Amino acid sequence: MKPLRITRFRCTVAAALLALTACSAPQPVAHLASAPATTVSPAPAAVRATSRHFRAQVLARVPTDRADARGLELVGDLLVENTGQVIRAVAPSTGEIQAQRTVPPGSGTALTPAGLWRTGAGGAVLLDPKSFVDGRRAAIEGEPWGLCYDGTHLVQSDGTTRLLLRDRDTAALVRELRVDAREWSTARLGELHCATADGGPQVWAAVTGTDWMIRVDLASGAVTADADLTAITIAEVPTGSDQVIGGIAAVPNTSGELWLTGRHYHHRYRIGLRPRP
Repeated sequence: MKPLRITRFRCTVAAALLALTACSAPQPVAHLASAPATTVSPAPAAVRATSRHFRAQVLARVPTDRADARGLELVGDLLVENTGQVIRAVAPSTGEIQAQRTVPPGSGTALTPAGLWRTGAGGAVLLDPKSFVDGRRAAIEGEPWGLCYDGTHLVQSDGTTRLLLRDRDTAALVRELRVDAREWSTARLGELHCATADGGPQVWAAVTGTDWMIRVDLASGAVTADADLTAITIAEVPTGSDQVIGGIAAVPNTSGELWLTGRHYHHRYRIGLRPRP
């Protein structure tokens, strides 16, 4: 996933107030129920169908080692994080590393019934979600940026306004979806999180170069919602142009709660998507 620069639009006083709110002491992290490592839950509970505009509310934050996060999945009660050249399992509430393995450079992760897919410039590799041992491989053209599983297909972004839907077992291309972006016509889609809304599969996509992510209907390509992530991005001290959103994972049995991290972020965040005017 290529670097993307976070755009900030705020005045000095507002920024200070927001920063103090976002950087306040974290609230306790709710216990995440254990689940078998092969359990696939591609989306949180559906948010209210009438909501179309959201903002991120920080519920908790956990210090990280500022790794180059390029994908995030919740596998059982652990977060599996792809850091480009290492894939590792960490405890959500503490960030403690439970297991890790060095892997070839790449980005994007998606948990499916077949295993944990990981993409990179050299293609896709299916890993065992517990041991991270390699399984089958598949060739993928172009440069993958983000990856998620919608319950039927792998969904891949490539830094444009298109999404590629792939077979969950072989990663073979099934169809291409052009996003009807309208006001997001220049959007370059990066990190992905598959979700369910309005009774069907949709995907949240981080928009390169902004503080936003948009939700796309995977049947029509229409943009159905947007979310302002400024509460997270202003809490991170800028360290370079590659300090960007790099991982999104759903918290099961919640309404719109996500784990979110970034490339070289100081913290991993648990957030809630709250309706905004």
